[in-house]
Amino acid sequence: MAHAKIVIIGGGFAAVACARTLRKRLRREECQIVVYSRENHMVFHPLLADVAGASIHPDSAAATIRQMLPGVECSTETVERIDIPDGQIEFQNEPGQLKRTNYDHLVIACGAESNLGIIPGMSDHAFPFKTMKDAVALRSHIIDQLEKAEVCSDPERRKFYLSFVIIGGGFSGVELAGEVNDLIRDSTRFYRNFTEADISVILVHSKDQVLPEVSPTLRDFTLKKMQRAGIKILLKTSAAAATPEGVGLPDGSLLRTATVVCTIGTTPSHLVQHVDLKKEQGRLVTDPDMRVSGLPNIWAVGDCAYVTNAFDNNPAPPTAQFAEREGRQAAENIVRVLHGQPTHPFHFRPLGQLCSIGERRAVAEMFGFRASGILAWFIWRGVYLLKLPSWSRRIRVGTDWAWDLLFPRDLGAFAANQSQHVSRAYYRPGDFIYRKGEPANFFYAIEQGEVEILRGADGAQAEKPFAILGPGDFIGEAALLQNESYLASIRARTVVRLVAMSRDVFSQHAGLMAPLRNIVAGAMQQRAENMWLHFPAAKDALNKEPLSTFLEPIPEATLKPESTLEQAVASLAGSGLSFVFVLDDQQCLWGVSNGADLSRAAQTIAYKQTVAAEDVKNVQLREFVSAEPVTVSADDSGLLAASTMLEHGLTWIPVVVSKSNHHLKGYVRMEKVSYWVLQQAAHQTSPTIARTQATG
Repeated sequence: MAHAKIVIIGGGFAAVACARTLRKRLRREECQIVVYSRENHMVFHPLLADVAGASIHPDSAAATIRQMLPGVECSTETVERIDIPDGQIEFQNEPGQLKRTNYDHLVIACGAESNLGIIPGMSDHAFPFKTMKDAVALRSHIIDQLEKAEVCSDPERRKFYLSFVIIGGGFSGVELAGEVNDLIRDSTRFYRNFTEADISVILVHSKDQVLPEVSPTLRDFTLKKMQRAGIKILLKTSAAAATPEGVGLPDGSLLRTATVVCTIGTTPSHLVQHVDLKKEQGRLVTDPDMRVSGLPNIWAVGDCAYVTNAFDNNPAPPTAQFAEREGRQAAENIVRVLHGQPTHPFHFRPLGQLCSIGERRAVAEMFGFRASGILAWFIWRGVYLLKLPSWSRRIRVGTDWAWDLLFPRDLGAFAANQSQHVSRAYYRPGDFIYRKGEPANFFYAIEQGEVEILRGADGAQAEKPFAILGPGDFIGEAALLQNESYLASIRARTVVRLVAMSRDVFSQHAGLMAPLRNIVAGAMQQRAENMWLHFPAAKDALNKEPLSTFLEPIPEATLKPESTLEQAVASLAGSGLSFVFVLDDQQCLWGVSNGADLSRAAQTIAYKQTVAAEDVKNVQLREFVSAEPVTVSADDSGLLAASTMLEHGLTWIPVVVSKSNHHLKGYVRMEKVSYWVLQQAAHQTSPTIARTQATG
């Protein structure tokens, strides 16, 4: 048999089982085995909840791949692409260069990745729960919340810190909820400022029962015991969004919490997504022997593979016990191919299901035997202890578990300071980004959507919209000016995505951010110069005046996103206005084209030199006109329209039907608003209005 090179991509159960079996079955002179894994360790996923709950040490639940696989070459270089025709993979080496290597057989076992983006705001405000880093970060965060609650004097804020929401009622979600609940309730004896009554652990699940994979009897047992332990379980409930204040539900209500963990949502790895092979549900479809369909030397196993189990002719589920058997049997088939023997289909009878539910209880189904409670908990621990990949790990985990039985859990938190960072945030319509008087700790740039600046009317407690800001604008400049608190409240008008920068980060890098400082200073000066809006009489008059007073009709000439550059030029030249509205097929406002857009488009085309001169006129508006312009609604006040124009330095602003209905109603010019204010001032005799007229 010729010397063969077998490349395995991945570092999970399937990849390690495959590499270990190959090394046992084939001599070193027969084959070279190379494993590519971005992490140098294999995570024992069933124990991640124990890591997050501080019942075992992180090192105990992870094993170094290099030490597990003697005689196998291991690399943490990232595989970027598979070149099937040439029989090569392309990987990125340590300096960042792309290199290639050949393979005789390729095993794709790269698993799946977390995808919190399936729920708005979840990727910004929730902890994923798939890797060792996720579990360690969550553990440190939980302990940090306990410390914050201990020094918090506000009872409502204290409950906010002590509220924990877990999304997903499968095995990961149930085990994590149980461990988190045990950790925080067992730890209350070490704190004096709160009790168990202040703690809230909520499990949110979209199905009508938790653990749908086990029998109804065990599901009912799980539900009853977890509820008795103080865990609130919301069934038939989906998370609609995540915000800095908690989890939004479909009915518009909000579960206020400082900690959200999402155990649902996966996506195929980047490598699988971009390889041109047959897929089902995002997974690589294989033949019965686990070869990728139609390819004699490429195999797929684990979570990234759609493997049919010959035992019941159903797709193998993406679980650890199946991944391990797939990896092992794929290795046996590769050996058979190298020895000229026929391959065997994947055949595995599931051993059963085990799940820890907290309070030293579990549920178990194995070989037709069912158990629940403490007996099932000991079975769960015993089975997983034996399944650990080495005796060193078994001794470590066994020692940690024995320690957990005798002593309290470790409450040390070693995470880096999380206050100094640049991050993203998601807000629903009506959510407050911050309120007037709150500590000014962050500066925000608006990435998507619109926000309202709120100010209290003279002598009134209620705050009303004063101006609207949109994409490209910033808020929270008080943080950069080192003010102790925010000077106005900011509320999301639509769905909003922000980029947040802490004042500490800005201060540390201020010397390198002179352009940003200048932009902020210029905008602050512009806002300060709009003094006429600060006079009570002018503000009150505009606030009471409907926007219809200033509304001008939609110009006859409008465009569509697919209109051409030539049509835009013609419309601007013939309208007598400096802008032209771009409407979609439903007559909703899509964008606005003006002379600056056209000039920028011409410069871009000339720079790229990708469009022939005779085709320039056919370039469509959608290629260079920005969508989502700042707007006001027909039911807004004249004050809001004027303030928004001043905030943005605009001379006019589009008016749509409402926040949710972008049918264009017309537009308002700043000039017309200013004339109206002056006319009102002319009929007043108060010194304040006289000063306003003189300033105008």
